[in-house]
Amino acid sequence: MARLHFTEILRLSDRKAMRQAEHEAGRRLLCEVLGCDASHILIHENGKPYLPGGPFFSISHSEGLVLLAVSELGEIGCDVERLDRPLRNEEAIRRKIALPGEDDIPLLTLWVKHEAVFKAGGAGEVYCPAVPEGYIAAVCCRANEEIVPAVRYDAN
Repeated sequence: MARLHFTEILRLSDRKAMRQAEHEAGRRLLCEVLGCDASHILIHENGKPYLPGGPFFSISHSEGLVLLAVSELGEIGCDVERLDRPLRNEEAIRRKIALPGEDDIPLLTLWVKHEAVFKAGGAGEVYCPAVPEGYIAAVCCRANEEIVPAVRYDAN
């Protein structure tokens, strides 16, 4: 079973401070949900954080929203983006990530799905969960894994 959790944090005008606040909120959310200590979180050589012995998890953030996906069954990936995020070189991005028949799918939808699959190790079923208004998200996990809807946590 894959569980989803999210927290909203105050948006800051300083990009560096915002990224730091999102990283800290992600670690707090992970530790609160799993009941672990932040010192137990290690970083894989590929840059992905993990907990020795599991569970598997993925964290994504986008300007005020932090999304956490957790699975006991295997690799999981998630991505979240603000719907008003500007994308440069949209046609080049679409050519790179779109599959045949995906011409009518909004680019940001393709983007979050592509990122979730990448974070999950390149394979799995993709699900677009309900998230707060103004954002879009995707989760990729093992086929037939039940996905529990996202639960909101206070960042404070």
